[in-house]
Amino acid sequence: MTRLPEAVILLTGSELLDGRVRDRNGYFLSASLAEHGFRVATEIFAGDDERLIAAGLKQLLDLHPAVLVVCGGLGTTHDDLTTAVVAVVLGRRLWQDPDALRMVEERTRAVCERRGVDPETVMTQTHQQALLPAGSRVVPPAGLAPGYILSERETTVVVLPGVPTELEAMWPDVIAELAASGVAPKTQRRVVRIYGVGEMQVVPALEGVAHERVEIGVTAQLGEIAVSMTYVDEPEALGEADAIVAKLAADLPVFSTDGRSVDEIVAETLRSRAQTVSAAESCTGGLLAARFTDRPGSSDYFVGAVVTYANEAKLRLLGVPAQTLREHGAVSAETATAMAERARQATGATFGLATTGIAGPSGGSADKPVGLVFVSCAGPEGTTVRRTILPGNREAVRAATVTAALHLLRESLAP
Repeated sequence: MTRLPEAVILLTGSELLDGRVRDRNGYFLSASLAEHGFRVATEIFAGDDERLIAAGLKQLLDLHPAVLVVCGGLGTTHDDLTTAVVAVVLGRRLWQDPDALRMVEERTRAVCERRGVDPETVMTQTHQQALLPAGSRVVPPAGLAPGYILSERETTVVVLPGVPTELEAMWPDVIAELAASGVAPKTQRRVVRIYGVGEMQVVPALEGVAHERVEIGVTAQLGEIAVSMTYVDEPEALGEADAIVAKLAADLPVFSTDGRSVDEIVAETLRSRAQTVSAAESCTGGLLAARFTDRPGSSDYFVGAVVTYANEAKLRLLGVPAQTLREHGAVSAETATAMAERARQATGATFGLATTGIAGPSGGSADKPVGLVFVSCAGPEGTTVRRTILPGNREAVRAATVTAALHLLRESLAP
């Protein structure tokens, strides 16, 4: 089997371990490394302690990865220890890199001018960010601290700041160097997306299909299954990937064979047809509208939304019949239908979407348990409503309800 080069990640910072900050860098780095043809083997955390950072570095270097990414601890405070530890572990002396020094001084002056501070009062302190292990190649900073890249035997070591916006802005330079140096392989990555089945139904569909040259990953999230395939750019691997895609499409409810999300498919279809959608939300409390408006340009097709959480809001803002609420309750197919239809009528949108349900953790009953939701879509061809019981906590139920509503709209848009 053709194996992809391995990458490993070391995330430093005590704030990532005591709940002060939720990690964003690990997710970003893993996704990007995988997209560029690496198999991310492991990711570990280390607090702001020289002993812990050194242990983490040694542990990861012992795996002999193609790439080791370290992030965090490049600032000027007492707990910014990463560069000193990297130098000791790799046996490199620290020296003031002239390119790094010039970059640090330029960034310091720019920041001080913006904040109305005399740069000379902090320049000595910021100069320490230009102290790099010998042999480093500088990655230009997005903030004050530059990053750097080192070659250590078979491993390329990349060290970057821990501020997510800085790391993400600097990362393209890293990828460009990995590609130019031949460390990043020439690979293809394809994603097939499935909705309405579980992982147990995906596994049999993959059996009997050769994938000696293709690395496959199966991920379940919010009712969707993503089957990712990564392989070296060669005809034999491409043939295997084509066969896998064909088998999945034949056996399962595949909605995307080109990696596009349901959000992208809905947006592109509505825009291409000059159609629009509005929403009426109860249990999702605005999350469906947020999902639409997260996309730039969504004003082309998203008209607006109303959150009618209480029954009185459903009555007054949407005009849901009082008899419907009295006889069937807020969480019912009848109420979801009325909400979708009234949202469409009120806004003049091509489609009206509605969500109502019991997200929990309380409020359920024998007839209407926690997790019971109804999503409805009203359109030119009529109204469709779907009942489902979703697992998980309140956050998971609400998020999965939004996804269910988007898929119902996608199906209503299907030719």
